[in-house]
Amino acid sequence: MQSVEEKAIDTYNKNMQYFKQKHEKLYNKLSALNIVLNDGTYPQKYELEYKDDYFDVLEIASGNFLYTQNSKTYGDKLYKEINMRKDQQVCETFYNFDFTPDALKKANKSDALHNHATTAPIIAYYNKYVSAKTNFIQIYKFIFFGLGLATHVEKTIKRIKPESVLLVEDDLELFRLSLFTCNYADTLKNTHALFAIAQNDEDLSIAFRVLYERNMFSNHYLKFSLFSSSYESKVKLLQEYIVARPEKCYSHERILHKNQRVLQRIGENFRFLNLQQKELPSYFQDKPVLILAAGPSLNENIEWLKENHQNFITITIFAALKTLQMHHISPNIIVQLDEKVNEGVNLVQSFDNFDFLKDSIFLLSPSVPDIFFNTFNHDNIFLVEDRSYYKQKELQINAASVGEVAYSLPLVFNAKEIYLLGLDLALADDGSTHSKEHHGTQKAHIDQKDSTPDVTNLILSTFEIKGNFKQRVITTPLLALSIPKVNGYTQRLKSPAQDVYNLSSGAYFKDTIPLHVQEIRELEALAPQTVSKNIHQLFEQYSSTSLTQEEVTKIQKRKEEIESIRDHLNNFKLAPTINVDLFKGAYLIFIHNIMMSDKNELRELLLVYIYNTSNYIIDFFNTKELDNTKKHTKNLKKIIITQYNKIIDYYEDILTQNTKV
Repeated sequence: MQSVEEKAIDTYNKNMQYFKQKHEKLYNKLSALNIVLNDGTYPQKYELEYKDDYFDVLEIASGNFLYTQNSKTYGDKLYKEINMRKDQQVCETFYNFDFTPDALKKANKSDALHNHATTAPIIAYYNKYVSAKTNFIQIYKFIFFGLGLATHVEKTIKRIKPESVLLVEDDLELFRLSLFTCNYADTLKNTHALFAIAQNDEDLSIAFRVLYERNMFSNHYLKFSLFSSSYESKVKLLQEYIVARPEKCYSHERILHKNQRVLQRIGENFRFLNLQQKELPSYFQDKPVLILAAGPSLNENIEWLKENHQNFITITIFAALKTLQMHHISPNIIVQLDEKVNEGVNLVQSFDNFDFLKDSIFLLSPSVPDIFFNTFNHDNIFLVEDRSYYKQKELQINAASVGEVAYSLPLVFNAKEIYLLGLDLALADDGSTHSKEHHGTQKAHIDQKDSTPDVTNLILSTFEIKGNFKQRVITTPLLALSIPKVNGYTQRLKSPAQDVYNLSSGAYFKDTIPLHVQEIRELEALAPQTVSKNIHQLFEQYSSTSLTQEEVTKIQKRKEEIESIRDHLNNFKLAPTINVDLFKGAYLIFIHNIMMSDKNELRELLLVYIYNTSNYIIDFFNTKELDNTKKHTKNLKKIIITQYNKIIDYYEDILTQNTKV
């Protein structure tokens, strides 16, 4: 019979072989740790000790043990805490909408453009029969936040049999000791396993994403185990990741609205700017460009800006105009994308006059409220297509905020020197989200950044990221959405000949140079009116007011693709779905066919709709208390078909009414 020590060593060796075969990066980290522990270049922190009938971890420096009790007993406690309830130890991945009968009736009568018109019927049906107090039939995904010696991991996985599991442990040396006490190789052989061992928050977010996007429609609730309170911040990080996902922040109704407006504006003779990167020398090449956004650093550097703004071509977002007007600064280019009507109307009407913008050029999304088109000179307006693909030669914009779109413009036009100010995407020291004149500025509770709230707020929840001037700065999930977008534009558009200087005191951006305003080299003043005139001529050269024949042909093809999606929907309608397995199989085939269809506007907005409704449908049938499933498959099938038809019909009407092709 093997001794305890022999069994532990055998388990360790099997685990290392498993990691070598299945998780090579983790194996390499463990092997590197072994080397430095053995040669003494890394001081050993822990020792594994066997006490009576269990292992414990001795912290060498303090002489304290990790477990204040029998580690097997503690593992059993964690194991027993795990149950099949939907309201315990879970992260919800959905907003808790609750629709009254009147609200549901209104949604059913509304067209697909109205908020919740096509989601409310599915959510309301789910809420009618399923509550958080019900139980799972199966737990598809599971997360271990903290492992210790992992004495609870084996029994947990063998009992709940998750399809995917994420194991998180902050301390690599401690994780190495768990290889002696937990047989990962045997435990995880039938499970898709992900490890996040000694990873920073950015790498951990990547691991979350892999878990989340594997079998995307089994995410309604994410069940987890918490080894200790020190891992609560990791739960918060997961919550922040969920609320910041694109489909959570930008609904399919808003994308449908953008589709309608872009075709409408084409018919109104507005000029669409071609944002493909220019290969020829351009007007921007020998002039520095300053991007002005409405982050806290705009106010912090306002005195410098007042004295130096005429040394740059200035591109600003509309939300920063209040600050600029107060200090008599007239930007050359103004960018606005947001389609929210009430907010847009209030913003424009908050100005007494726009005399300071008489020479400015406006770069707008076609979907901004009509008040922008009615207020400003038609000749000074250029449009950029946002989240649609009708103008085939344009750079496609899929931004989280207007700031990164403003940044993309000088990259496209080959500006050699680009300066970013107010593009903080992080909070001021007092918690402010924006400059003080910004219409939507709020203050987050930065002193609560490490606490774990019951509900993560997209705007006011906080966490730390890498800073531009500081090592770490605090941001919110909503602001952080834009950081990968900024980095994405840099990666896609920036050439080696271009330098980007980040003057803001907020987030760090990849391949940019942190620079305080006082360190900017001496620049010559530009003539504002001449600058605006030349930019206007340049934009006219790279813009068009109508569809090309190629673009017309592609819109015609879109109409044909609508019929293909209708065919997929009809196949789902005709498929046998008398029981849950048949229903789920037919439904998953239907949405898979949409996901695999040709890329176009209808597919893109349907993907958002699929991501935001399918988890309700899959979780509905993963409810132990659910009875009369034959009735539910019939009812839900009817509801699903009705909603998809409503969306498809509205999109088809958009094409028919706004194009004569």
